[in-house]
Amino acid sequence: MSIELRILSGVRAGQSESFEKPVVTVGRNPANDLRFDATGDLDVSTNHGEIRGADGRYTVHDNQSTNGTFVNGQRVAPGGAQELRDGDVVGFGAHGPTVSVRIAGGRTTPVGERITSRIDNPIGPVGARRPTTERVAIAVKQQTRGLRIIAAGSAIVLGALAVGAYMMGHREAAARDTQIQQLIAANEAATREFQARLQGINDTALTNSLRRRSDSLLAAVREARGGQQVALAQLELQRSHDLQRKFNDMDLPAVHDANDPAIVLITTLLGGKAFEATGFSVNAAGLIVTNRHVVIDSGTRAARISVKFANTKSWIRAHIVKLAPSADVDLALIQPDDAATYPAVHTIAGTVDTPVGGTIATLGFPLGTDVQMEGSGNDLVAKTSLTMGTVSKSLTDLLQIDSFASHGSSGSPVFDAHGHVIGVVWGGPRDAAGRIVYAVPAPRIAELVRGAK
Repeated sequence: MSIELRILSGVRAGQSESFEKPVVTVGRNPANDLRFDATGDLDVSTNHGEIRGADGRYTVHDNQSTNGTFVNGQRVAPGGAQELRDGDVVGFGAHGPTVSVRIAGGRTTPVGERITSRIDNPIGPVGARRPTTERVAIAVKQQTRGLRIIAAGSAIVLGALAVGAYMMGHREAAARDTQIQQLIAANEAATREFQARLQGINDTALTNSLRRRSDSLLAAVREARGGQQVALAQLELQRSHDLQRKFNDMDLPAVHDANDPAIVLITTLLGGKAFEATGFSVNAAGLIVTNRHVVIDSGTRAARISVKFANTKSWIRAHIVKLAPSADVDLALIQPDDAATYPAVHTIAGTVDTPVGGTIATLGFPLGTDVQMEGSGNDLVAKTSLTMGTVSKSLTDLLQIDSFASHGSSGSPVFDAHGHVIGVVWGGPRDAAGRIVYAVPAPRIAELVRGAK
């Protein structure tokens, strides 16, 4: 007695194999008897299960597979077994390849076919009368024949419906796979476009971060198992793609070029300790906006303040010009001691009109001089880092963004898609991995700057 396995779907669809051995191993491992493609049929486990034959019967055994084994759409218990009949469809994984079973000698009687034998004739060949119990059994069999035919027909119809439903599910899975592949291709194209646009900025930290995020998302999609995991990975990839399209719509190189020269690296001496932060110049006189906590702590002002403009080497001593009237508004104005003409940011917005979910960018010195810059020592050239993000909450006195910030980020300007300053970074929860960032909104900045003129 032999078994033929015809592969209906998957990489090997259209192929068939016959076996006469008592145990047929199934999986992606090359050592298996029924081998599936190691890279294409990923729903199949390495050693998925076995098909065993004994006493003219065959059973499929699940080997605790990751995605399950199915017979006619019904899952076999993990580690369990299910008897196979001629015509059964076995699936390896919920959306994996399927095979139909053909068992030699396992003939199925066609519906309505009558098989004549001694038991069908109540009278023997010589007219001998059968025992009462046998005649009753024969009568019952004859009277229930119609019911058995109906039951057999119903089973075939239900089986066909189950196979049809399974194949429909498989087609839906194939359509979803196609959609995911299209998303992956679109995501990779958007990434390449974005990286090309960032070449002028030459911010390798941002480029590397973008590449790592993209690679991580693609890996999550490709490694997803089961409908729920695939759906979640697909949703995250779609969100990333939508966000990247928004960033592509925002002219980040233009925002950078218009404002980068006005960004300032600040060092202060507070309580005998040195601190690093960021600020930005708002006029040609070098009036610099930063955070209040950068220059004053518990009522004690910084003993020394030094500033270095982006792309320059020279430190310039500076002094406090004005503090926000309320300690709850974390803003301060400082100015270089040396009178000169200094670069300034493009514009401070009068209001924050970027909606929640809208794209923003920050320019500054996250991690301070711990991040590699040009040169070293006295020849160190201050180089800013551009960080992308979105608005996650907008209140009258608080702008919350989803971006990265750390020590050194305090005082960094937040720019909208037009290159206008809409906030000043001042902090965030310590346990938020730098992603929940708080900023003073633009109207408070404008008020302080107007008061200093």
